[in-house]
Amino acid sequence: MKGKIWILIVFILSCVTLLISLKLFWNMGIYVDEYNSSPSRVYGSEFWLYMAWIRIILLALMTFILGIKLIRK
Repeated sequence: MKGKIWILIVFILSCVTLLISLKLFWNMGIYVDEYNSSPSRVYGSEFWLYMAWIRIILLALMTFILGIKLIRK
């Protein structure tokens, strides 16, 4: 039971973090569209844009894996 509580806490935190990251990425997309800029200019370079994508993918994977662990236990 104690392990399940920790998994639940980490799952909730990862969900919140994923939602915040997605909202920031969405807002960046709106800014880029309205001011005719590019995402790589907003993030500083292509490298940081790819890091933003990787962060979102890793957060989604972590949330998915924790959700599965939470259901199985």
